[in-house]
Amino acid sequence: MNSTIQDSIEKEIVVRAPKERVYAALTTPEQFIKWFSIGVEGKFETGERPTVDFGEYGKFKIYVVAANPHDYFAYRCVDGSIYSPQGFDGDVLAEPNTLVEFTLEEVEGGTKVHLKESGIASLPAEVIKQTLEGNSAGWDFMLGRLLGYLNNE
Repeated sequence: MNSTIQDSIEKEIVVRAPKERVYAALTTPEQFIKWFSIGVEGKFETGERPTVDFGEYGKFKIYVVAANPHDYFAYRCVDGSIYSPQGFDGDVLAEPNTLVEFTLEEVEGGTKVHLKESGIASLPAEVIKQTLEGNSAGWDFMLGRLLGYLNNE
């Protein structure tokens, strides 16, 4: 890993909902599809490999690293725009991947959601810049959807 290359993307939002509610939105397929994707096959439990359906953008298998109610949820994924723009059904752990972590903290008026996607510097050199830019904008969009979902329900 080249230490001069940015390795992670970090974002924070605060939602007007208790940690339990936010955690459920992150880890319950029925709620996850209301803000992140159009479908989920499988469970978001530690060690599981569910498939997340993004419709025209394909289905992507992820690997759930940790699901610790109601504080922390993490998974590994292969970036779709780079490796297979129409989906990824292989072994996530056998390919260059990133770690996506959601850490939840109670704050006055709700819950702080801290998102961190790391491991970007370990991706093939030719895709690092595109991944940083695309995923940073993508997380802004998706966290905005999560905020809207939780604040307006």
